[in-house]
Formats: sequence, structure tokens, C-alpha cells
Amino acid sequence: MGLALVLIYIALNLLSPADMLPALAPYRPMLVLAVVNLPFALMSRFQAPEVGKLRVQFALVLLFCGFACAALIPHRMYGANIRTVEEMVPNVIAYFLGVIHFRTPQRLRLVRTMLVLIALFVMFNALLEMPYARSTGLQTPYVMPYGSALSMEYRIRGLGMLHDPNTFGQFLLMILPLLFVAKGDTGLGLGWLFALPISAVFLAAVYFTGSRGAMLCLVVLVGLLLVRRLRTTGAVIATFVGGLGLLGLNAYKTRTISLSGGMDRLAIWSDGLSYFKQSPLWGIGPRAFMDRYGMTAHNSFLLVAAELGIIGYFLWMGMLVVTLFQLSRIPALAGKSDPSLARWAVALQISLSGYMFTSFFLSRAYELPLFMLLGMCGGVIIAAGGDDVVTLRGSWWPAWTLISCVGILALVYVMLRLRFA
Repeated sequence: MGLALVLIYIALNLLSPADMLPALAPYRPMLVLAVVNLPFALMSRFQAPEVGKLRVQFALVLLFCGFACAALIPHRMYGANIRTVEEMVPNVIAYFLGVIHFRTPQRLRLVRTMLVLIALFVMFNALLEMPYARSTGLQTPYVMPYGSALSMEYRIRGLGMLHDPNTFGQFLLMILPLLFVAKGDTGLGLGWLFALPISAVFLAAVYFTGSRGAMLCLVVLVGLLLVRRLRTTGAVIATFVGGLGLLGLNAYKTRTISLSGGMDRLAIWSDGLSYFKQSPLWGIGPRAFMDRYGMTAHNSFLLVAAELGIIGYFLWMGMLVVTLFQLSRIPALAGKSDPSLARWAVALQISLSGYMFTSFFLSRAYELPLFMLLGMCGGVIIAAGGDDVVTLRGSWWPAWTLISCVGILALVYVMLRLRFA
């Protein structure tokens, strides 16, 4: 019962019933469903004391969310924190539910199936609306025209948090590595008969999102898979195939992948760095970037640094770094005793890495898919023994987190200097 409610809760958050059925919006259906989920989650937590073995990641997620909800207090905007709480709490609940319920390969396969069905539902609706969009040139709920009358493209998208075609492309790529986690220990099982055609459909959908960041991320995902399988040979193949793929996409897409194609985002990043300099400790506050500039940062790392300062930025980066460190250690620890769990750890590590890469071009720092993904990762870490077994000793994760924080901001600064040089 509890697992079914969790899946329904996540699915409806992604599908956005308030957008599908606007008449439901005043009744706050997702808040009601969240309240219904909590008692079952708490009962599951008390019945599974091993959940308490996940300490570092869990603490970082709670600290980050708590800091984000209180970030406007230094600016004396006390009432505005309530809105941040309303936006963050559903995501924290999704993470909490994921940590509790997604602790076995069988349940992870159910989550994967749900995510695939959601993606296929969005693509099916976009396919139905495409003829109307092409004939009229008007946008529909699932199709967004882009370009001029002479070179019009039609980008597919979802509703709610998947309303941006770039975000929907990121969502598809987040699922893609999970499709190839086989149930059996060796060989190509029956699951590949479903994984291969679904992957082909997802790749076509990524193309029709028109997302430059998603296309670049696709090359990164292929590279990660090949390097893991073939080491140095895989890196060479990934570089060659990725270069050819990008050249082919540039030949047939209006939104080409180039430095000049991203100049608009560099202009936004310039203001983002100035916001960070104004309040480097606390930040300017959640949603303040949009209020000041008129649009979001198009870079999750810079967005968090500007809105939450170095404290919030460190906490946000810390929960990602810690998760990646622990996932990377699971195959060596559980590869022989539980190979299925080890394969899920690898797939989730690649999925989270891809999400972080696309987040360099998208503002998706506070969204539910990220916290759901962290919850799935936390469930796998718990299944492998938690922090007691998948230890962080010797990882120096605080130092790596700080290096990552500074390094990414330095990269943004260098890109801006090159642009204005």
C-alpha cells in the first residue's frame, strides 16, 4: 500500500494534474496526497531501522532544504519563506519516501517502469498534437514551436515541471541509463528486448526536444558507459562517435550546438555572478534571481550560489558529491554478494552524473526529479549497508565539495572572460 501511494505521488507530481485538470488546482491535490503518504512512510521507517544507517546524505539533504526555506530571513522577508516551504516540502517528501521504499532492485524496477510510462505518455500526447501545431504554427500543451516561418521547429515537452523542452530532455536522459540494468547476472536477457526499442524512442524524443544541453549530455552518457566498459578504448570511441554525432545534429537542427548559440546564457551568467558577489554568504534568496533578472539562471550551480550563497551552495553540492562517492564504492563491496544491486548503483551513478551535467545549462536545482533520484540512490546505499559499510572515510568529501563549488564558479568566470575578451 505504501509503495503504491509513493509511485502515485511521484507520478502525479511529474504529470501535474493541476495542469491537466485545472479545476483540481484549488483543492491542492498534491498536498493532500503528500499528507496521506506520510503516515505510511513513518510506519515503514519504524519497521526498517536500517534506514537510520544513511546519515551523511540524509543530513545534507535536510540541512540544504532547511537553509533554503530560511534563506530569506537575513533579508527580513519573513513571509516569503512560506512560499519556499510550500515548494520545497513536496521534494523533501519525495526524497524521504524514496529512501524508505526504494531499497531493493525489485522496487527500483517498479520505479523505472513508472518513469518510462510517464515519458511515453508525454511523447504520445506530443505526437497527437504535432499535426495541429504544424498546421497552425501555434503552441499546444505538449508542443512548442520555435524559430521563424522559414525554419520552424516543433519542440516536445510535458506539463508542470516538465513544461520546458530542455527539462523534458533532461528527464529522458535521467531514465536512459536505468533501462539497461538487467535482472539476470550475465548475458542479454529478455529485458533488452524492451530496453533497446524504448531507448530508440527516447533518443528520438531527445532530438525533438531541441535541447542543446540534452544532446551534449547524451554524448557524455555514451562516453561514461563506454569508458566503464572499455576503459581507454571506450574513451577514444566515445570521442570519435560523439564528435560525429554532434556534427550530424548541427547539420539538421536550427538550434546548433556552438559557443555562439549559448551567448544568451552567458549574458545571464554575468548577472548571476554579480548577484553572488552582492551576498556571498547568504545569497539573494530563493526565486530572487527570477524576480531581478526576469528569467532564471539557466545554470543550477550558479543559481544556487547566487540565491543561497556559499553555505547553501556547499550543502547542495555536498549531497551530490557524497552520493556519487558512495555509489562508486558499492560495486566493489556488493559486486559478488548482490550483483543486481551493484548494477543499480552504477546506473544511478551515471544517471546522477548526467543530471548534473545538464544542470550546468538548466536551472533544476530544487526540482522533484533530482530529489527523487537522490532518494533512489539513498535506498541503494542503505541496501548495501549504509554509511557503516559504504563508508566515506578517506574520501575527503568536504574538500572535494569545496573544490567542486569553487571550480564550477571559476569555469563560469573563465567562460565569461573569454566571451567579453
